[in-house]
Amino acid sequence: MNLTTNYLGLQLKHPIMPGASPLTNRLGIIRELEDAGAAAIVLASLFEEQVRLTQSERLKLENRHAETDAHEDSLIEGSDAYAFGPDEYLEHIYRAKLAVDIPVIASLNARTPTTWVDFARSVQQAGADAIELNLYFLPTDPDTTAAEIETRMLEIVTSVRETSSLPLAVKLSPFFSSIAHLAQR
Repeated sequence: MNLTTNYLGLQLKHPIMPGASPLTNRLGIIRELEDAGAAAIVLASLFEEQVRLTQSERLKLENRHAETDAHEDSLIEGSDAYAFGPDEYLEHIYRAKLAVDIPVIASLNARTPTTWVDFARSVQQAGADAIELNLYFLPTDPDTTAAEIETRMLEIVTSVRETSSLPLAVKLSPFFSSIAHLAQR
């Protein structure tokens, strides 16, 4: 039986692949997933908060270092609450690509367009075969309209698309009153 399929322009042996999860945080498990027949690997998601936190930490520490002439060796790389910070995530993409012969798909959780402009380019340079872009957040501000939320999501997709030529899957939350209209946009 021929189960080959095309996903995001990637030719896969079949449509079965592990989604973003902690399973893909270790290279040994990624190899085991390939050995077990996974057609591709979606890495665990990197959250926008991780990228912003690291950027903020760097700015604070660089300012402190500039004032005290301290060395930059103590810069914090990511948060302990996550498996990888942004730099480690890029390294993980690179190492995963070296470890397996199946496509490696990066997973990014985005809330704003600006954070991902440079990072999407870095994901491509690290060797990812595609990007899974997760656009999920709960709108809690009563002054934010549905149109504003949809526009923000489209801006995120546009910013990633402008900086990366990788195939892009966009995952949406189920909270839309007119998903067909958003998809058309």
